[in-house]
Amino acid sequence: MGAIGFALVACSPFTSPKPRLKSGGWGGDHVGLFVESTGVSFLFDCAGGSVLGQIPIARDGSFDVTGTYAGGGNALNADHSSHPTRYFGRVVGDHVTFTRVLLDGTLPDVRFSADFGAAPGIIAC
Repeated sequence: MGAIGFALVACSPFTSPKPRLKSGGWGGDHVGLFVESTGVSFLFDCAGGSVLGQIPIARDGSFDVTGTYAGGGNALNADHSSHPTRYFGRVVGDHVTFTRVLLDGTLPDVRFSADFGAAPGIIAC
């Protein structure tokens, strides 16, 4: 009976899911994140990015995912192509810091921070 009881607990639907970046809006200087169950959209000054699916958070609050980045805003003759991008950082409570790294090296790495529920402080162009 003990082994059966253990198996039922191990397969229980009440086990806690893997931590993920909290759904909703996050904002900071030059950045906004919009987290939904299907993915994350990033707003940057004159640019945007995305990650498909949830961003899983490790026990220490760290994460490391790949997605895309496209810049240029609405400027004519600007590069609006999508670039493969790595987003990695750490979440502590309702604060996230992360670095955006374009994998093709076309732009320098940039570090951002944002708070859950805060408005994005981005420049639209």
